[in-house]
Amino acid sequence: MRVGWGDIRASKRRAVPCSRRRGVGNRYRRVRDALDADVDFTAVLAGTDAIAVGAMAALREASLRVPRDVSLIGFDDVPYAADLTPSLTTVRVPYEELGGTAVRLALDCEDAITGDDHVVLSTQLVIRESVRPHK
Repeated sequence: MRVGWGDIRASKRRAVPCSRRRGVGNRYRRVRDALDADVDFTAVLAGTDAIAVGAMAALREASLRVPRDVSLIGFDDVPYAADLTPSLTTVRVPYEELGGTAVRLALDCEDAITGDDHVVLSTQLVIRESVRPHK
């Protein structure tokens, strides 16, 4: 079975279950479990950059090269993401803007905030070396 970006949501059988337990070992084990189950995947989209580090370790142990064999994307853009080898492609979240907006909304006494109020903040894809270019 070969799984690509568009196939992930197509079948729950192809998804790798993720535990809410924390720790680098658990992050590493999720990718090891997929490799041990012979899931043939081309990319890992990790929920955080820390999870991506664990995934990268498991891929290396299996002699898979990032990005030549498997592309890897994190989420957060933590400071060390650019220092990894290969440097980690990630999604930058505007945490300072998010916090400032939350405080501003909480302190705004003139307008009541309802469950229908929405504030949209943009994220940014930071392309580095951990994703193979599309052919």
